[in-house]
Amino acid sequence: MTPSRRRWTIAAASFVALLAAAWLALIVFVPSDDELALRVEAEFESRLGQKLVVGSVQWRLLGGAMVEVRDAHTVQPESIRVRRLTVHPELLPLLRRQIVIDRLEVEGAEVPRDALAAYRGREKGGQGSLLLREVVFSDVTYISYSGIPVVYAGEIRFGDDAMPQHLRIERPEMAQPTSLEARREGAVEGGAYVYRLQLQAAGGSAQGQARLSTTPEGGMRLQGELEPRGVEVESLLKAFNRRSPISGLASGKTELSAEGDSYAELFRSLHTRSVLRVERARILRFNMEKAVKSLGEDRSGETALESLNGVVDTQNTEQGMKTEFTQVKAVSGPYTAYGRATLYRRQIDAEGKVETGGGVVEVPFTVKGPTREPEFGIAWGAIAGAVAGTAVLPGIGTVLGAKIGGVLSAPTRPQAEPKAP
Repeated sequence: MTPSRRRWTIAAASFVALLAAAWLALIVFVPSDDELALRVEAEFESRLGQKLVVGSVQWRLLGGAMVEVRDAHTVQPESIRVRRLTVHPELLPLLRRQIVIDRLEVEGAEVPRDALAAYRGREKGGQGSLLLREVVFSDVTYISYSGIPVVYAGEIRFGDDAMPQHLRIERPEMAQPTSLEARREGAVEGGAYVYRLQLQAAGGSAQGQARLSTTPEGGMRLQGELEPRGVEVESLLKAFNRRSPISGLASGKTELSAEGDSYAELFRSLHTRSVLRVERARILRFNMEKAVKSLGEDRSGETALESLNGVVDTQNTEQGMKTEFTQVKAVSGPYTAYGRATLYRRQIDAEGKVETGGGVVEVPFTVKGPTREPEFGIAWGAIAGAVAGTAVLPGIGTVLGAKIGGVLSAPTRPQAEPKAP
């Protein structure tokens, strides 16, 4: 036997021995499906502090190593449920006591936001020598703080440095494509990883960049920018099972920022600030002209706006997303409205003023209470009287429309302004 052939024979024998050792290791560590199910439950509780109930576990080596978990749920007031989770591990790293997962698949899951609170602070703990290369998920329902379910699908690929290389999240089965894609381009000076962002939603798109870096304290910091173009507001919120008060095509600039010790903490701390303008805007389910003429009794219909601009800030919090609207300006015919609003924990708190008569008349308004049935407070009679006065006697409109301040004390129908003689 030649030396070259001998080397190949030894290498082949060594490879077979390694496979045999890996097989024996799996036989020792995974003696049966039932025992593996018990081990999965025990390991989950040990690492994450919550009980887990597993319906069944199956595993195989031929055709590629695979462990499949079916019908699992956590024991919590609001359970996390997984219909099917499949792990595709590599065999040889097991000999080095290292777990390398080529692909983790989640098919069918329900994740209430409140249930995730029990795992905070444990995201980075107990990982050991685990290396995850790819996560693929489909039919995963996330239930927000306000109880709104939204179904997602997507994939995340990681590099050997355990940092995300490519991420794609989408809303499946939408009439218009709704997705976010982030692709890593490299590292810049200072150690920040640069990601190219591409968003498609509601007939529009947004492109931008994000930078993921390490803080002096050892945590992670995310900063980025997006430029949305032609995103239809009503369709966008409808895609996430939310009801929009306006429609129109939004464009502008958005800044992103977040900090945390894990990816979960980054998501929980995410803050966005958007300076937007909305073209072809309409106020839905509210007709200003009817409201004025009926002194607020009839508001049905819509209000076309000549222009709508404002700043929108969103902040993820422990109790859901907090959204603030500031520097809002809306123009519709003889009316110009200015205001600000806060949406948080299913409540709205808004205030502002409506101007008419060239800015001479100012009527304050408030909107407060549950988002589904808020209470409106506005002096409809003051607006109607001012409009009539400036229309009939424009020469003395400044007198008839002397600025109204403090006329709003409660969301009730006020007395109509006296008509001009």
